[in-house]
Parts: sequence; structure tokens; C-alpha cells
Amino acid sequence: MNASSSPSTDLKQQLIQEMYLDHHDWLQHWLRLRIRYPFNAADIVQDTFVKLLQTKQIFSIQEPRAYLIHVAKHLLIDKQRRYVLEKNYLESLKLEIEDRELSLSSNQIEEAVLILDFLTVALQDTSVHARQAFLMYYFEGHTQSEIAAAIGKSLRTTQLYLAECLQLCFDAKNNLSESGVNEH
Repeated sequence: MNASSSPSTDLKQQLIQEMYLDHHDWLQHWLRLRIRYPFNAADIVQDTFVKLLQTKQIFSIQEPRAYLIHVAKHLLIDKQRRYVLEKNYLESLKLEIEDRELSLSSNQIEEAVLILDFLTVALQDTSVHARQAFLMYYFEGHTQSEIAAAIGKSLRTTQLYLAECLQLCFDAKNNLSESGVNEH
């Protein structure tokens, strides 16, 4: 053991290494059978093990394969959400360009996609209704009353959703600033 690691850190690393060796190929095969583009399976497996590195409950995992499937499924859902969001945004940009004969630079499109990625990560722990309210209000221009009616919630709840989402965005921006990521 080196001076910078503790016995629990060493044990965690050993456990993760064992799980990787024991389950990596199995998880990749499992994913290849279930996703549209099997060549993406390797990326999802790596992302799954990165999530495993970040978990604090590593020692309480009783069924590694079930846990890995659970994490991989959530990553697939996140990937699908991001894909749909980017696709819808790019389609709306295309329509806007056609309607206004506006030409955006590739840098502007890349920046918009980065913003959407940021929002996806910042708002990942909110409810579907909160995210929907945020998008309807800030991107589609609906009033808070219209949003409340559309999502079947009270005006007060809709306002709380919007405030929660703004706070999460603010916190995520601060976390990026503190971690030294360049802001645009």
C-alpha cells in the first residue's frame, strides 16, 4: 500500500477491478443484444464502470450484474434523452433557419448543443414535470398558467418547479466554475 491510499481505498479498487474483470465482457454482450447500434455497447460499458467508480455504496452491492444492468439502463435512458433533445433542437433550428433564412455558424450550433448538454446534466435529478415546465417556459415561451394547465399542476407548484430548475442550473454553473472549466 502506498502512502496516499487507505486500506478502504485499496479494497475498493480491488473490488472494482474484480467486478470489471468478471463482468465487463458479459455486460458488453448483454448490451449488444439490446441496443440499436451494438458498437455503442463498449462506450456504455465504460460509462457504467465510471459510475461504479463514483458510487459510495460499492461494498453493499450484493448482485453485481443486476447493479451493472441497472446503471447501464439509466445511462441508456440518459443517452436517449440527450439524443431526442439534440434531435428536436436541431430540427427546430433547421425550421428557424428556413423560416428566417438565418444562417448559424457551426460554433453557434455547437454552443447550443453544449448548453443543452449542460441543462440535461443540471436537471437530471428533477422530475419530468419540472423539466417540462422549464423547457416550456424558457424555450417555448409559455406562460406559467399555460404550463400549469398543460402538466396538470397548480400555478404555485409550477413556479416552484421553475425556481428549483433555476437553482440547479445556478449550482451546476458554480460547480463548473469551481472545477476550472472554461465558461463561454
